[in-house]
Amino acid sequence: MGYQPVRTRAAAEAAQREAAAQAAEAEKREAVARQAEADRRTALAREAAARAELAAQEADDAARLTPRERGERQVARMILAAYRALPEDERPAEPEMYAVSLDEIGSVLNVGRTAASERRQGAMDLIKAGYTG
Repeated sequence: MGYQPVRTRAAAEAAQREAAAQAAEAEKREAVARQAEADRRTALAREAAARAELAAQEADDAARLTPRERGERQVARMILAAYRALPEDERPAEPEMYAVSLDEIGSVLNVGRTAASERRQGAMDLIKAGYTG
């Protein structure tokens, strides 16, 4: 029978620490990969949303809408996007105009709070009439 070295407790503990460190490193690489994939999907979704918004604006141009009508449609698309972004089990029965703040509307449309409120109400009227973006 040949010589077989006996592992000491210290060697066993060192091997266990090394295995734990390798597992932690593998877990970290997997988390980085998952985050990169999530970032990629987010970027693709933003690109698709930007393309959809551009197409909607081109349709608004073709329809020769007034600036107010354009604003109402843009706000309607914002409300619908906020609604669609919610997980299905958390969505209310219908989109809610309060999903988009007056400050956000004012910033996007470059209007004051009163005009933003009017555009938001007009947007909700459009949605209730069947506008889907």
